[in-house]
Amino acid sequence: MANYDASNLAVGQAKFNDTFQKGELRYREPVVWKSLLANQPIATPQYESLRTREDRSFELNLVNRSSRALGSGRTHNPSGAKGDSSVITPSFSIKSDAFYTSIKQADASIYTLQEEFNKEMMNSVINLVEGLEDLSANFLFNNRSGFNPVTQEGTFDATEYTFEIAAANEDRAVQITQSVMDILRYIGGDLDIYCDTISYNKFKQQRAQGSGNATNLQYQFDDGNLKFYHTPDMNAEVATLKTGGYTKGFWLAVPKGMAVGLDWIPLQNRNGVGPIANREYGNIINPIDGAPYALYKKFEAGDESGNNGQTQDIIETCELSIDVAFESAPLTNGGETVIQAFAIV
Repeated sequence: MANYDASNLAVGQAKFNDTFQKGELRYREPVVWKSLLANQPIATPQYESLRTREDRSFELNLVNRSSRALGSGRTHNPSGAKGDSSVITPSFSIKSDAFYTSIKQADASIYTLQEEFNKEMMNSVINLVEGLEDLSANFLFNNRSGFNPVTQEGTFDATEYTFEIAAANEDRAVQITQSVMDILRYIGGDLDIYCDTISYNKFKQQRAQGSGNATNLQYQFDDGNLKFYHTPDMNAEVATLKTGGYTKGFWLAVPKGMAVGLDWIPLQNRNGVGPIANREYGNIINPIDGAPYALYKKFEAGDESGNNGQTQDIIETCELSIDVAFESAPLTNGGETVIQAFAIV
């Protein structure tokens, strides 16, 4: 029942302990979103001060790779070639969630107004991180590379943008993934691997097959710094590929630090302003992802007699918001991105 009517003090009631309550307020850890946020120090400069307002853009600059065949000798008068650079402009979008309370809604409740406010705030936080997790998974999936020239132990499907590994080589899928990324010149072997549920389960089982097992598969997981992320938000998209989807496992391999999530909130929220004209700007640190979110409040009189309040009431409406942009390291080769998709067939 809405408006906390079910919690009014009509009969003797008890409040569930926090552990029991977590069943209703449960959420998945937003591992993909958090991994992209964590790449900011590696991938981008300090950009917050450059974007002074929502409608002001900023640019990120990078040097292009100039690939040339080697010459066959020396000349007294070499002509040479000049390199080039590129600019990308991150495109931010605003994501928000709002709720309201009234100052008299808890007068007859077993919950205090602060407790009810806290539950509303936590609900908004969960809504936001679940939405951002889905956006993060969609960004990676939709920006997988359309180019992969590798032919060893697999075939690149140029329609599905996926490097396909035969089921007979399933136990070495991680090793083959690393070899493909090495051929593609991603030095160091540090990879973030975003898995659908099927591949995540298989890789977790394979990783447990160490020297004490009949077949030792652990070696491929110890070669390089590999981080595996269970990405169930990708399951539905994977099911749209091929005929009936990739049903034996699908994953994305991204060199560490080459895909990033950018977050931003307005200056007034960062500094805190108000209350002015029944409005207030502030921010909170999201306890789930650790990012700052803009908090905007408005206060107004209202009749809340139909919403567990009273006729002469004060409504406090709160909106949480964050500006987000997703970027991957740009490549000048048409159709190629740093996000390589793999599947077992």
